[in-house]
Amino acid sequence: MSEERKIGENFDEKTAGDIFDKLRNVEGKLKPKKDGKFKNISDLMNEANYLKGLGKYDEAIELYKQVIFTLPDSQKAYEALIDTYQKQGDIDSEKDILKKAISNCKDNKNFKDRLDEIN
Repeated sequence: MSEERKIGENFDEKTAGDIFDKLRNVEGKLKPKKDGKFKNISDLMNEANYLKGLGKYDEAIELYKQVIFTLPDSQKAYEALIDTYQKQGDIDSEKDILKKAISNCKDNKNFKDRLDEIN
């Protein structure tokens, strides 16, 4: 399916894929992964925080991304995801998430300051 996706000048392949998947979800053809044990966003955040505390960063990242998918302006989810990438030493992913956080959480100056700091 990824061969059908067109990549424009302003998007790399991953970003184009993210946008494509969000558009498909808007049309109701694709739903985010749901795990039956999570009844609400708070449960999802708590589980992600717990996994991060155990050092299971990859699993925590997936849960934080699900929170952000559902609530794209969740500053707490962005902060936790950014912190997780910092702990992993994944500067590129941290920068990507900071850019998304800046565009979705316009009132939070800390995201812009952090991006300026690591650039």
